[in-house]
Amino acid sequence: MQRPTIAQDTGYETIFEKVKAKANGEKQTWLWYKNTVKTEAFAYLKEPSRMVQEEQAERQGTNVEQDKNELRAFPVVGHLYLFEYHAKGKKKLPYYDSFPLVYVVKASRGEFWGANLHYLSPKRRVWCIKRLMEGRIDIPRNCFHKYLNNHIDGYLLDLASDEWATAILLPIENFVRNVKGKAGRMSYTKEMVWEETKGGVYDRIRDKRIIHGYGSSQSREMAKGN
Repeated sequence: MQRPTIAQDTGYETIFEKVKAKANGEKQTWLWYKNTVKTEAFAYLKEPSRMVQEEQAERQGTNVEQDKNELRAFPVVGHLYLFEYHAKGKKKLPYYDSFPLVYVVKASRGEFWGANLHYLSPKRRVWCIKRLMEGRIDIPRNCFHKYLNNHIDGYLLDLASDEWATAILLPIENFVRNVKGKAGRMSYTKEMVWEETKGGVYDRIRDKRIIHGYGSSQSREMAKGN
């Protein structure tokens, strides 16, 4: 999706821009990111979809003020996305994440497969992202799920690689479960999910990383990392 170039300031500042501004161009520790993101993300806890909405609103401003993230109508291999999701057959699922953070490894016209890093604790996500930046997939198997394009609500937020350190620390995972036939009506704590998935931490999918684009070299470069 091409960003418009309009000479106006929308007044919107995404969470990624706020964190980057506080870093002031300096390399920061994991603990610094954790504390800073926790502070900035407080406003999104009850409504994580605001993150995508603010990115969309920001696209009406100048290129100078925008971060490097993009809004997409569909995913491609090798990118990390945030999006709002309504699972098919959710009444039969023990729980699912309604706002996943997914690294895509396979995509077709109507569906895609990827690792939802929200199934890992933030500290475990750091290792996975580090390996992706090095060109390798090294993620526990129980993080991988299939997603249907027509069950995505709105756009996918395609995260530029220099925003991944912020994205993996955002406390916006939203696990919900079915209660008496009412799907997604009751929350399922992230701590319970992390406890259930940590047993499979050594059963990992390891492979060389492949990155596809959206018809331009820039759309591939944004996901490459350092």
